[in-house]
This record gives sequence, structure tokens and C-alpha cells, in this order.
Amino acid sequence: MSIAKNNQTRCNVTDVAKAAGVSVATVSRSFNLPHHVRDDVREKVLKVAARMGYTPNSAAKALRLRKTNVIGAIIPTLDHSIYATMVKSFQDKLAEYGYVVYVLSCGFDSGAIYEKVKLLVERGAEALLVVGDIRDPALTKYLQEHRMPVICTYSYFDDRAFPFIGFDNYQSTRQLTDYLLGLGHRHMAMLTGPMKGNDRQEARQRAFIDTLANHPDSCSHAIYESTDGYTIAFGEQTLRRIRLEHPEITAIVCNSDVIAFGVLSACKKLGIDVPRQLSVTGYDNLEFADYLDPPLTTLSIPATEMGLLSAEALIANLKNGTEIKPALLSTQMMIRQSSDRI
Repeated sequence: MSIAKNNQTRCNVTDVAKAAGVSVATVSRSFNLPHHVRDDVREKVLKVAARMGYTPNSAAKALRLRKTNVIGAIIPTLDHSIYATMVKSFQDKLAEYGYVVYVLSCGFDSGAIYEKVKLLVERGAEALLVVGDIRDPALTKYLQEHRMPVICTYSYFDDRAFPFIGFDNYQSTRQLTDYLLGLGHRHMAMLTGPMKGNDRQEARQRAFIDTLANHPDSCSHAIYESTDGYTIAFGEQTLRRIRLEHPEITAIVCNSDVIAFGVLSACKKLGIDVPRQLSVTGYDNLEFADYLDPPLTTLSIPATEMGLLSAEALIANLKNGTEIKPALLSTQMMIRQSSDRI
């Protein structure tokens, strides 16, 4: 007995996506999460789908219509404890409401996060937490088309497409540099993390240069950049370079407590008295900063508060449609024994 075969090819979601000029995720959201897709894009997708005779699989649709309860978080690195502190408070608060956080790292260049964002969106993330500024116009457009709630952290700008819950890197570094100027230091070095695409490091470096340039006394500075992240080794190696290349320097501003740890370690090995011969400051106020020898002068950033407030804002948005409002949080100078008058 012969069995008749149906030669008609069934249209699938990939075919619709190609015909409409959008991603597969956008087609899926147009049917299953329409409030996450811009009206004109959704209408285009639905028209193309109707013309092609596409019908979503009912079982898949039933699954997707349920909230995923997944929130995405994109951070520069998993190696730096300051990000772990923020993510922990973010995750803990969201867990109280039944949300799960997927964390991905993207490096320090903000231009590298597009693919990570797409991955999280396609995995069903309902909202995103991002470290730093989103500068990629294509990424901004992508997120807006998907009507994705987004919060940016670890920086603060009031003129961007997405709200920030963070702090002002520029003003906090000005405060730290002014403090050292007040101690009589006129020749300083700054040790930065990776600069490319890193709005946090850019703001700190700019503040350092501006503050010294605007001081009435004659000041000089040197800047050393790490291309491998924030490491103790970079701090150690760079301190040795500074002593050879700029022996006049009396204060070193480190844009991370980890880097400052390396500087203090090298000072011990070289017999440099901190703070009598050299003042050293950090940034972040990591747990070990108060236990270094000498205890480290640093800037305390609101990592726990950023995570908590970001989680609360996303919960209110997802559950009640509450608008996410930006929040400028404070940093605090932690003056300890690694800095003193020249």
C-alpha cells in the first residue's frame, strides 16, 4: 500500500525572520511577548507571518507565554570581587521574587557586549543589568526594539537612552586628587585599568588630569595603563618603572585597590616608606584594603546599594510597569595610613 506524502513545505520561524528582516527572537517575541516589541516592528512581523501562513507551535507558545523569570547581568569580568559584591545583592533581592540571574562577562570594552546581550535576550531574559555606558547605537536600537528594561551601573549619566543607578567616576576622582593636593603633593602618577571602551577609566583619568591642570601651583603627572585588567603584578611592575622614570613623584593614584596592593607590595620590597616617601591611594574599598600594611586610603563605592536598588527597580518595572528612575549614589573617601603630607 502506498502512502501519500504532503509535499507542501511548512513555513518556520526562521523563514519569517528572513522575510521580515528581523531576528528569530523578534519573531518569537512578536507572538509571545508583544509588549517587548515596538508596534511597527510587531505589525510588520505579523503581516509577513500571515502572508506566509506561519502559525507558532501551540506547545512552544504555551511555554513562552509564561514569564521566564530570567534577568541578565553583563559585567566586565568575574575576577574582580567588586562586581561580585554588586551581583550578589542584585541576585539576592531578585531571588526573593522568584527571579533567576544569568551572569555573563564581556571584558572592559563596552563595545563587546552586543553579542552577550543578544544571547541573553534570545535565552528569554526579561530585563538586563549592564556595567557602564552603552555606546553602541546598534545595541541601543536592538534593546529599544525589544522594549527591554535596562539599567546601567558603575557610572552615571543623565542624558542616555537607558537609566543609570550608579555613581560619578569623574567627581569621585576629583575629590581624591584634591585630597592629595591638599597634602602638598604636586607630582603624581595614575595607574589605570584598560581604557578602550571603558567609560569608568576614561572619566577617572580625565578628572585626574583636569584637577592637576586647574591647580594654581605647577603640577606634573604620569599615567600608566594596564591592558590586562586589574592585577597585583601590574601594580608591582609599574611602581618599579615609576621610580626609574619619574623619581619626583610623591603620590600614586591607583584606579583599583588590587593595583594599589601591588604598589604597596613593591614598596615593601624596595624599602620605600609609605606614606613618608610615597603616598598611595586605591579605588573600590575592597575588604582587604583595611588590612594592608599600611591600611589603604581609598574610595568606597556603593556596590551593594547599586545591586539592591537596581533589583528593586527592575522588579517594580516588570511587575507593575513602574518607570525605572535613575539614581546618583554617593562614594566615600576612606582615609587611612597609606597617605600623608609630603
